[in-house]
Amino acid sequence: MKSMLLKGMTLLLAISLAACGGGGDSSSSTTGGVPSAPTSMAAACGNQKITVSWTAATGATSYNVYRSTSAGATGTLAGSSTTTSYVDAAGTVGTTYYYTVKAVNSSGESAASSEVSETFYKLLAGAMQGKSLSLTGTVSTFAGSSGFSGLINGVGSVARFSLPQGMTTDGAYLYVADYLNNVIRKIDPATQTVSIFAGSSTGASGSADGVGTAATFLRPYDITSDGTNLYVTDYNNCTVRKIEIATATVTTFAGTAGTCSTAADGTGTAAIFANPQGITTDGTSLFVSQNTCVRKIDIATKVVTTLAGSLTGSVGHVDGTGTTVRFNNLEGITTDGTYLYILDYYYMDIRKINITTAAVTTFAGQGASSSVDGVGTAATFNHPIGISSDGTNLYVVEQWGDVIRKIDIASTAVSTLAGLAATSGTTDGVGTAARFSSPHGITTYCGNLFIGDTGNSSIRRIQ
Repeated sequence: MKSMLLKGMTLLLAISLAACGGGGDSSSSTTGGVPSAPTSMAAACGNQKITVSWTAATGATSYNVYRSTSAGATGTLAGSSTTTSYVDAAGTVGTTYYYTVKAVNSSGESAASSEVSETFYKLLAGAMQGKSLSLTGTVSTFAGSSGFSGLINGVGSVARFSLPQGMTTDGAYLYVADYLNNVIRKIDPATQTVSIFAGSSTGASGSADGVGTAATFLRPYDITSDGTNLYVTDYNNCTVRKIEIATATVTTFAGTAGTCSTAADGTGTAAIFANPQGITTDGTSLFVSQNTCVRKIDIATKVVTTLAGSLTGSVGHVDGTGTTVRFNNLEGITTDGTYLYILDYYYMDIRKINITTAAVTTFAGQGASSSVDGVGTAATFNHPIGISSDGTNLYVVEQWGDVIRKIDIASTAVSTLAGLAATSGTTDGVGTAARFSSPHGITTYCGNLFIGDTGNSSIRRIQ
């Protein structure tokens, strides 16, 4: 009898354990399964990097990032992250990558997130180069407000500028030479937040070195970046200023404030500039336009030499090599790493300079003050003043023409990208429906163009 009772109790216990899921190794079980897929995907370009970000997935302990060169493809594992972002710095410049992310925990991977894409660019000449921009010509006002000037920080249209001119990027932010305000402005391209990066918060002029708002400028004209520093042509101080981006520390890099007489080569402050205008960099040297010549500054040594044109002010339109060349009123300058492209404001054309040999040729334009499209010297420009490049094309700002022109570097074909020739205004719109007012500076950033629209005291964007 006792034996039969024990057998019955054992059977009931077995049935009970089975019904409760017992009898296995509880350490191998999970409570929530695989996490859900990440959401709010985003990809941001940078200087030879792409940052992918997303919103945290509940239950995730890490994330796997997958990358492809084709839209909609499964992709291969690029890397993993325990945070909600991943920096991909192993791409090829000029290539567009497509990303998805899967959340991971002990149960495995989630489904893939939605796909985002971005292009690998490199910082050169203070612009993001590496791939021809795919632009529709859509113009919008990015910061500032047409017809309203001042020195006000803020977001987008709340901000105020006074004759914004030169523009550049360090691969993360935009920087503007705010001419009449005597300051360098910083713009976050993601939020459109405008702030004073260097120069007096009251707009006071001067030549003082210092940190941030303790420094002063006297009509900053153009600006470029090598990613670590900004370099500014301080027009009325007749100097080139350097701003360390990490600390906003301003120093006088070349020239002596107030010494604006006959230009002279030399080292650092021993050199003399007569109202320097355009500036660009290939990462090793700075190239500065000054009325009738192009000056070269070795960044490591600060040695200033004359690369092309007349240091003593002789004018003309003569192609050739080095100091045998003649220009008249040089303005904006850029580079693709092999050549410099410089705007001759007086002769209304674009000249091309071989950096290694200093050989100068006429690249596009023919001296007529109009805005006619064409190839090379068959095209005309109306007082070109600002220039940038994506490495495949040049983008030229016409101050009197009130238009933005595009030049295919390989073919020298010139076309009008936005604005209507010799018609000023404030209108946002597409192509010839848009209007500018004496635009000046220009740079490329993450597939877009940004322009210092001087007469409208605003920053315009072309997508």
